[in-house]
Amino acid sequence: MLQFLTQRLPTSDVFFPCRRTPSQTRLDYMRVLIVSAFMAASVIGPLSASAQTYEEAAASGVSPATGGEMLDCAFYWSAWAQSLNPNHYGEGSGIWDPSWIETLNPAIRLPAAEETAQYWFLQAQADYEKYDDRAEYDQRMLDAPEFDVEALDERKFIRLLGECARPE
Repeated sequence: MLQFLTQRLPTSDVFFPCRRTPSQTRLDYMRVLIVSAFMAASVIGPLSASAQTYEEAAASGVSPATGGEMLDCAFYWSAWAQSLNPNHYGEGSGIWDPSWIETLNPAIRLPAAEETAQYWFLQAQADYEKYDDRAEYDQRMLDAPEFDVEALDERKFIRLLGECARPE
């Protein structure tokens, strides 16, 4: 990319109707660079303003609207709740440091995480039944993904849980 910005473009009449001086060519490159920076900022700006915490994501207004989205949220919450189990490895130790868990919003700690998972499972089931699509619900339950929460970025996963927060 940087090579592109430092290369001299041909100055034939095809590219420029008149011959450009080196200083004019540098100005053209600067204009391209500035426009590119503004375009990148317009794309990156909204992304950087996205929610950073569970609370911000929960307040963002993003929420599952379909049975499939509700079921995805149920899977996320279920995986998260399982990861919070203090005996996750069966050796009396869990994935997360207990002191870190205590700093989390009570809505994403146990038992609230398990309750939210159950809530979304029931909402998804009701939505699938409303549209007479119980077979798809049952199939998705059989094909339920297993998330390795420990391998994921916990901050991103917690933001995802915020987008799947249980309505108040």
